[in-house]
Amino acid sequence: MSKPPAPPLPPTVNHSDGLSLAATTDEFSERRVDEIEMIGEEEAAGFRAGPSEVTPGMRYLHCSRTIHQLVTDRNRAVGLYLACASLLWTAWGAILNAKPAGPLIVPIETIQRWGLPVTLGVMTVLALFTGLLLIRTRVGLIYEVAKMNVLLGLPVGRVKRVNPLSLFFLMHLLVSLSGGGSCCLFVYHLLRHNNPEGDKAAQMLGSGSVGLLFSVFLVALYVVGVLQTTTERKLTDGAKP
Repeated sequence: MSKPPAPPLPPTVNHSDGLSLAATTDEFSERRVDEIEMIGEEEAAGFRAGPSEVTPGMRYLHCSRTIHQLVTDRNRAVGLYLACASLLWTAWGAILNAKPAGPLIVPIETIQRWGLPVTLGVMTVLALFTGLLLIRTRVGLIYEVAKMNVLLGLPVGRVKRVNPLSLFFLMHLLVSLSGGGSCCLFVYHLLRHNNPEGDKAAQMLGSGSVGLLFSVFLVALYVVGVLQTTTERKLTDGAKP
């Protein structure tokens, strides 16, 4: 009577295997997602021949994951802008009440005098960059939603590109108004610095006009940029699997 086969020996386990297993699980998931994205890029470039191994369901999940990332980027961009604005105002308030014990290279009076104009100028520039980031994020979101509609058999034209009540537009409007107000006060400080004896009403009117134009420019840049980048023809070509 033959003996039963011996059970296989357990694999050799080192002390560091438990740590590496937890680390490699996430790495494998990220690597798999990168491979799926690479397959789509190679097919779009015409480097892959034969049937695709990427199913419509996998493409749908990839679009859903990308949409989640774009929404997170939108919230992060606006959150960073508000955090930087709060930090700048707090720093200026601390400088305004600062009383150094000894003399500084730059007199503290000069720093306190130019602290608020510099804060307002930095906020104006940050509003411009945040607005551009929101435009780029909105365009990417529209293309991903168009791809999902194609996979579901829905028309691409269902995507509403500019909606005044959408969170994207409202967040961009918030940044635009904040940037316009900062630009208005920044220009007013410069006018008062160049002409302290000038008419305050005229200077305030001029700076208010500049701030209003800056806000309108950011909103118009959002509307025109989204509409021109996501035309029907571009959406149809970009949404093809």
